[in-house]
Amino acid sequence: MTEQGCQEEIAFAHGNSTVVHRVGETVRRVTGPHSPAVHALLIYLERAGCEYAPRFLGIDDRGREVLTYLEGTVGNYPMPAEVRSREAMETAVVILRRLHDLTAGVRLPEGDANPLRPETGSEVICHGDAAPYNYVFEGTRAVGLIDFDNAGPGRRIDDLAYFAYRFAPLCSDDTFPDGGWSAGIDRFGRLARIFELYPDDRATELPDLIIGRLEAMKKSILMRVAAAGAGVPSRAIKEHVGIYTRDQTFVDAHRGAIADAVR
Repeated sequence: MTEQGCQEEIAFAHGNSTVVHRVGETVRRVTGPHSPAVHALLIYLERAGCEYAPRFLGIDDRGREVLTYLEGTVGNYPMPAEVRSREAMETAVVILRRLHDLTAGVRLPEGDANPLRPETGSEVICHGDAAPYNYVFEGTRAVGLIDFDNAGPGRRIDDLAYFAYRFAPLCSDDTFPDGGWSAGIDRFGRLARIFELYPDDRATELPDLIIGRLEAMKKSILMRVAAAGAGVPSRAIKEHVGIYTRDQTFVDAHRGAIADAVR
């Protein structure tokens, strides 16, 4: 696509692995080997009538993908109280279920980029990172799901497990300040509500799925550090690995409470 006029580019403050810019009512992101699969998914979702995902508009004159901008608040950490509300969690899981229902049996082009998803089958297209920081909220209601770079085939429960980890949340007390959570939150009551809204007979797999996902995330971080060499902020890396290790310990120690919540 050709640029029309000169519009100001505004960099988003909370980018993770890529720098993202807003240009007018569009978002510009760099592309990669995974992009054809992501673009095919977004086009499919648009044609299927999914109102929650951004629309793919093409490639700009700098080679970046152009997506529609979804108005609202992204649940970046530490999250505001509205994003930590039960309604935010409930509306977010409804969106995740909608994505799964629309993509049951869908096959995408080769090249999805998620190295963390286990090879467990292809019931649906999983988002791969269904966490508050990839949802858009209006007040306490989730209204959109963004950043499909990790999307690819998988099982519903694979996405649900990571969603539960982030939204219940199933993390150690030491991790609470990172998300803005308060120590009095009813983690297991919230977990039960997730699986009331989106039942799955494999919910008892949750502890092992979460622990395995966090282990894969730690390995991925350490591999990137090793590849980057000198100059990497080792303190920040160690903090992230420490967080995931503590959360693994928490999940392992609360297997009984998790099982009771999802029965």
